[in-house]
Amino acid sequence: MIEPIRQVFEQLGYDWVEPYSTTEGAINRGEVGNHRGLYYIYPEVNFYFGKAATNTVINRHQTHRPKLDVNLATLYSTPVEKVEPKWMFPEGWKEGVCKYIIEGVETIPSHYIKIGKKQVAPGVLDFPVTHKVDVDTLEVLVWDLDHMSAEQISEIEEAVIPAIWPYCNNETYRKRKRERNV
Repeated sequence: MIEPIRQVFEQLGYDWVEPYSTTEGAINRGEVGNHRGLYYIYPEVNFYFGKAATNTVINRHQTHRPKLDVNLATLYSTPVEKVEPKWMFPEGWKEGVCKYIIEGVETIPSHYIKIGKKQVAPGVLDFPVTHKVDVDTLEVLVWDLDHMSAEQISEIEEAVIPAIWPYCNNETYRKRKRERNV
């Protein structure tokens, strides 16, 4: 799956940057990723392609790890009524986690319930799952693009997604949804 990404760099006129291979655990422990760039989680199954255009790869993965762990309480945060949960868990991510990361689960419940126009309450916060992969050792390819602007990083990410259609990205989820409704 690297070749289509290399082609995007080329088509956009950017010099190719060789990604380094690491793990989700190394990023979460802050051992690598203290820079801006692009990342490809679990490329073996074409799981998710993302960007850290204005923040570091480490900071972006703070939201990814609870999704991979299906830690709904962390995604919601303090279990009180509030304007919104701490982090969202998009439907494409939920489908991908069910398909590739956990076993025996077809759907993941919502960690919040809307109770008004601008108010949510805790939904399901305790949802034990069995992982079929060790999230800590999931491969992540990372491109260190600190030398590029946020706009350039975003431009590459926007072109890569339709070139490889990573399973959990919102664009891929919307495409799957359209195809199911045909």
